[in-house]
Amino acid sequence: MSQILVVAVSAARSAALVSLLRRSGYRVALAAGYDEAIQWLADQSPDLLISQVYLGAFNGLRLVIRGNIDHPDMRAILLDRVYDQVIEFDAKRHGATYLVEPVGASELLAQVSLKLAEVGRRRRWPRKQPAGGLVASIVQQPARVVDLSYGGFRLEVPQAGDLPPQFHVTFPGFGVAVRARPVWTRRAPSGWLWCGAELSEVNPQTQAEWRRLVDSVHDSA
Repeated sequence: MSQILVVAVSAARSAALVSLLRRSGYRVALAAGYDEAIQWLADQSPDLLISQVYLGAFNGLRLVIRGNIDHPDMRAILLDRVYDQVIEFDAKRHGATYLVEPVGASELLAQVSLKLAEVGRRRRWPRKQPAGGLVASIVQQPARVVDLSYGGFRLEVPQAGDLPPQFHVTFPGFGVAVRARPVWTRRAPSGWLWCGAELSEVNPQTQAEWRRLVDSVHDSA
């Protein structure tokens, strides 16, 4: 059964949402604000985060960014009271679905189902953390591979601009180049770009080469 974390500062709105999700068969935890959500995420890994955008002095988008680092398989939905184009852009850039309330029960449940289906696809394969480091090249920039699986990888890219919707990643040490698309990105304080990407390669031969590369990597975890 999927685990959902709901984060809201409004008791009335959160109660209705939690009730709807539980009636639909989901396990639901409720965090009454940003600090409580951070504490919850430090101990557990939900399949889906549903958060209001405005959490008092904090922003629900910060929870999404934090979740992308600590729980890369977690998906997210942000609920806003008034449409904000900038928030919508940032939400999508970090892999979250952006919805403006009021949201009908059927529409919300449909979005929840879609996000949880993404979790299922991303968890088909175990992740490996390369022992000794693994270097790649993306958009003519060197990058460090944080982890990888048959379905994708996480990268750290120094001083990179925004990534295109689809890009090639080259692994010089293996003679392999694959196409991928970013699922989320985050700019670190150092200026480095953190990116989680999924494989979009359709060539069967290249897919087979990628799997052999993943199989050959020694896991440090």
